Amino acid sequence: MKETWESEATSVDQYHYVECKRGREFIIRLTTGADVYKAIQKFAIDKEITFGKIHAAFMGGFNPAKMYFWVPDTENPENWHMERTATFENLSMLISMNGMIHTRIENGKPTPFPAIHYAIGGAWDVPTVGGHLTEGSIVKGVVEVFITEILGIEAILPAGYDPEKDSAPEEWYKEA
Repeated sequence: MKETWESEATSVDQYHYVECKRGREFIIRLTTGADVYKAIQKFAIDKEITFGKIHAAFMGGFNPAKMYFWVPDTENPENWHMERTATFENLSMLISMNGMIHTRIENGKPTPFPAIHYAIGGAWDVPTVGGHLTEGSIVKGVVEVFITEILGIEAILPAGYDPEKDSAPEEWYKEA
């Protein structure tokens, strides 16, 4: 049986919430050659950030830029969560980036996982596009990112979640 937070809304104005607090705030700087995903994940591990928000990224280019796009599943139209990687090899400019650091179970323990949305464009033969940032998005120049640690919450996994069979669960939070 699903928990309330896992179920579809029973009304158009239904929501779930948990109150949390701001912790430490950081600005990190990534320079040419850094993999944005791997660097932010390492930063979160090094600073022991379990939950955080990634916001107000500025300055930056990528070569290449990689992102997951949602794409139609022609074999199963009910599968709305199918993603494929798109790679933009030409130099592109960072337009916007935000997301969060939360946990995923890896080797039986919660590990910081950056979930980042971003938009690029404005460069040679690169349209303005956005998606989920993935490993392999390499900085060209400088990318600076604000990260705010979030305190006072713990992750709740979905009912029936099995880390041996299930991957990338949608989690929710409870006050710690």
